Amino acid sequence: MNFIKSIPLTRLRNNDYFQFMADVKSLIAQATPAALNVEEESVDFDNSFTELDEAINVDRGSVLTEKVQDADHRRDTTWTALNERVKATLFSPIPEEVEAAKHLERVFNLYGNIRYLSLKEQTAAATNLNNDLKDRDMAVHCQTIGIMPWVLAHETENNTVNDLQNQRDSEKANNNAAKVKEVRLAFEGVYKALVNRINALVTLRMATPEIENFILEVNQKITNLEIQLAARQGQSASEEEESTEATVEE
Repeated sequence: MNFIKSIPLTRLRNNDYFQFMADVKSLIAQATPAALNVEEESVDFDNSFTELDEAINVDRGSVLTEKVQDADHRRDTTWTALNERVKATLFSPIPEEVEAAKHLERVFNLYGNIRYLSLKEQTAAATNLNNDLKDRDMAVHCQTIGIMPWVLAHETENNTVNDLQNQRDSEKANNNAAKVKEVRLAFEGVYKALVNRINALVTLRMATPEIENFILEVNQKITNLEIQLAARQGQSASEEEESTEATVEE
């Protein structure tokens, strides 16, 4: 008699876990819950799968989103003021200011209109731009046309956007991880109930050809996962050994 094998669900990564449950769901649908004699269990399984799908793929909103948008708007406004000030100074009646503006214009042209970059790309570009403007030679030109306070303000606003982004990303990651863990734990109970039902039918010699084929299909999925887990564990052990050897050699 063939039974559905046990599987270390807790060792599976979220993507592996989701794919395995998706495969089981598909196999149930192919055989039909009625043919497998698991109508009640299949309803619970489908509901749990929907919750898992939502937990893994949900894009959670954050109260920090509005703060990020406001900070980004202030950053854009300050960058615009800096850029326009440099361009306007090119028409200054004071030669020293015109010369300084020409040097600064080349720096701004190097980065282009950073306002149209993604948030993270803009943060990186703004960081580099501000560092260039604070460089010793460029700082002199900034002082000449009187924009150094604006450069420092732009730097502060850029750091604010970056900090808020990191807080939001951390919040989303932590909230989502906790939700997925909770859903996975509940789903494991539902999956085990389905497996126990199928295996009980086998024990009672009530397994139909559909049930026997279902068991073979599920066991093959489990075998594939076991091979994947073993390979991953072997790779991890190999990398750890190489790291240890490198340390010893040093």
